[in-house]
Amino acid sequence: MIRQGSVDRERLEAVIERWAGLRMLVVGDVLLDEYRIGDVERVSPEAPVPVVRVRRSETALGGAGNVAHNIVSLGARAGLVGIVGRDLEAEVLRRLVEEIGLDSSGLVGCADRPTSHKLRVVARSQQMLRLDREEEGAIAVEQKRQIGEAIEARLGDCDGVILEDYDKGLFADGIARWTIELARQRGLPVVADPKTALRRFRGATLVKPNLEEAMRFVAGGTRGCEPGDFEARRSLLEKLRDELGGGEIVVTRGGAGMTGLETSGEAFDVPTRSLEVYDVQGAGDTAVAVLALGRAAGATLTEACIVANAAAAVVVDKVGTAAVEIRELLGRLPEAIDAWQDQSGLAGDQGET
Repeated sequence: MIRQGSVDRERLEAVIERWAGLRMLVVGDVLLDEYRIGDVERVSPEAPVPVVRVRRSETALGGAGNVAHNIVSLGARAGLVGIVGRDLEAEVLRRLVEEIGLDSSGLVGCADRPTSHKLRVVARSQQMLRLDREEEGAIAVEQKRQIGEAIEARLGDCDGVILEDYDKGLFADGIARWTIELARQRGLPVVADPKTALRRFRGATLVKPNLEEAMRFVAGGTRGCEPGDFEARRSLLEKLRDELGGGEIVVTRGGAGMTGLETSGEAFDVPTRSLEVYDVQGAGDTAVAVLALGRAAGATLTEACIVANAAAAVVVDKVGTAAVEIRELLGRLPEAIDAWQDQSGLAGDQGET
C-alpha cells in the first residue's frame, strides 16, 4: 500500500535531537576519495583528450568512513573499524578520521594490500576520469583476527552497528555474520548496506540495498520494477526479507525515494521531491547513517525513511563526497514531509498488505 496519514514534524525534530545521545559502530570498507578539480580549455596535442588545468585538490572519507562522518556531523558519536594499507593514503585517511574527532585505532593496517583509493578528475562540475587503486580479495587471517578484536572491543559502548560493504574484501570471509551474531547477543540492532553478496548480511535488523542491487540479488536481472509498479516492488522486498531472515528492508530508488517493508509485512513507498541532481556520490552512505540513527532514536521505519530522504536531498545537491549537517537536514525536512503528505492526499489507499 501507499500508506496514508500525517507526519508530525515536531516528533521528527525530537527524534533528530535524540541523536546527540547515540553512538554507532561503523564496520566496513573504508575508502579515501581524492579529487583534482580544475578547468578544461584545450585538447592535448599528444592525444585526443582534454587537458585539465588543476586548480585545487581535495580529499574526503569514502565508504564506511563517509558513513561515520555523517553520523558525527549529525550530532551523534561514532566508532569506526576497517582495513587500510600501510601507505601514504592510509596516513591521509587516518588524519581525516582524527580531524572529525574519531579514533583511528580501529583502522587495521595491512602491508599486503593498498588502502582503497579513488582519484577523480573533475572539471566544470563533471567527472572526467576516475582512477581506482584497491584490493577486492578476502583479508588475511591475522587482519581478520585484529578486525574481530576491534569490533568486540567497541560493541560495549554503542547503540547500534552499521555494516557498510563496498565489496573490497572485508566481508568476504564471514565477518558480517559473526558481527551480526555478536551484536544480537548484546541486544544491538544491525543495519547493513550491502553491495553485491546480500546473503552475507542474513540476520541483520535492517538491510538497505539500492534498487539495482536488490533486483540483481533476487531475480538475476533488472526487469519487473517499473516506477509505477508498486506490487512488483512489494514482491521484491518480500523475497529479500525471506532471503535475509525476516528483518526490515529498505530499498533506495534514487530520485523516486524509497520503498520499505516492515517486519509485520507492511510495505510502503516514501517518495521524494524531484530534484536537479548534481552528484549522487555518497547519497547511499548518508541514507544508511540516517536510517540507523532514526531507528535507534525511536522513529518508525516510515519516519526514518522520510528523514533519510531529506538527508539524501542535501547530499545530491553537492559535488563530491559530503556529509550532512543538522541545520541542512532540518532545512530539507519540511520538503520531505510535504512529499509524503502529497502522496497520501492524492494517491489514496492501494489496499491492505
